[in-house]
Amino acid sequence: IEINFVNTNKEVYLDFDYDRMKQVIVNILKNSVEALNNNGKINITINKIKNYEKIVIEDNGPGINKEDLEKIGDMFYTTKENGTGIGVALCKEIIELHSGKIKYYSKIGKGTKVVIKLPI
Repeated sequence: IEINFVNTNKEVYLDFDYDRMKQVIVNILKNSVEALNNNGKINITINKIKNYEKIVIEDNGPGINKEDLEKIGDMFYTTKENGTGIGVALCKEIIELHSGKIKYYSKIGKGTKVVIKLPI
């Protein structure tokens, strides 16, 4: 799996709970890695837009169908055989507790993009 990281900022300062935000990023990356095959790619981009930092994590995995995408973030909803359905819901809760927003975009065969916006 190839991971690319682009930070368009010279410096990034965010006021948040480091451990909880690390949990969010690790969970999203873990989900991406688990969805990928041998030619998998993950792109991580961070850039400042107006009064927030935008973090985009995008993979070239199989994607998520529309029905599942609508339910993503619901507590205990999972498509994984051994999943709990807690990870994405917890990520959403942590981001919202930091006055941020998280949104998933995906198309079958095109991969998945997760966009996180956090106020600065």
